[in-house]
Amino acid sequence: MKHHWQSSARIAGSLTLCALALAGCGTSKDATEPAASTPPPSLTPAAAPAAKPLTVGYNQWIGYVGLFEAVDKGYFKDAGLDVQPKQFSGPADGVTPLIAKQLDIDLTTADTVVLLQPKATGNPVTNVYVIDTSNGADGVIAQKNFKTVKDLKGQTVAATIGQCNELLLLKALEKAGMTEADVKVTNMDADTAGAAVLAGKVAAAVTWEPWLTKASANGATVIFTSKEAPNTLLDTISVSKSTMDERGADVKAFVAAYEKGSAYAMAHPDDAATLAGKYLGTKPEDAKNMLKKVMLYDTAANKKLIGTPAAPGPVFDIAKNIGTFFVQQKQMPSAPDVSKTFTADYLPG
Repeated sequence: MKHHWQSSARIAGSLTLCALALAGCGTSKDATEPAASTPPPSLTPAAAPAAKPLTVGYNQWIGYVGLFEAVDKGYFKDAGLDVQPKQFSGPADGVTPLIAKQLDIDLTTADTVVLLQPKATGNPVTNVYVIDTSNGADGVIAQKNFKTVKDLKGQTVAATIGQCNELLLLKALEKAGMTEADVKVTNMDADTAGAAVLAGKVAAAVTWEPWLTKASANGATVIFTSKEAPNTLLDTISVSKSTMDERGADVKAFVAAYEKGSAYAMAHPDDAATLAGKYLGTKPEDAKNMLKKVMLYDTAANKKLIGTPAAPGPVFDIAKNIGTFFVQQKQMPSAPDVSKTFTADYLPG
């Protein structure tokens, strides 16, 4: 993600949910200018039901395996939904079109919603389901002559500035007794950054799977991962107010079908790895290994994470600390109101 998530110490000290690990954070250089591309064939439903299309934004992230499975197995169609996936370069790219009513639903990250919420005064966005957290699927990769984060002092590190990738970088630097001033950060989306390291164009980069696996297979080194920085990032299903008002029943049906796809992936890791491998352009065995680096959540976990209006769950503390981070990085003028960042109203059951 962008120069991804800030000051580790200040944020990590206040996070309270030990079960949460860093979520996939890839995002593009400029969240205000989304760059959409054609979805891979595996994400194009063979036959759409007779329903109003539900346009869903997503990016190439192993944690979104529930989407791939729900499309492939026909769970959305069974729910009476005509889901039309639309691929973006990163999680931040879909939120702006979501606010603009160009998307109905977006798979993104909680940090992106917090950051862009002030721009959504007419159509605010809410996270209706926590998909996963990253537990080693995001990280810092470096050319083989750099063995530790400390070795990066004075070197150029690629990261998506202002998003979760930067936060992960800051956490890595902090653990090494360094600050962002000790390296030269250049702004790149996570996929471009990963490729830049393998091409020898930058010393290191903050990226995600499949680039961590590709790095290990091509002589580069993974020197820090999200497993070493828990309690930070979340991947979510996000919906704007207009979508909730106009298609609330469809949102609930989407979440239920998505969860069914995620449950299938957890119960059938070999099948899920084969499908995810096609989507990510990697070998099934590599995709299976990637799946082990994310923690997928179900409805029971979501109810604990989100809580109720009377007893908010720990995700609200996480969102609050994300807002503090962005203020410290001068990306937001003041701490945002995160009281409506999550809702459990659309959870199954």
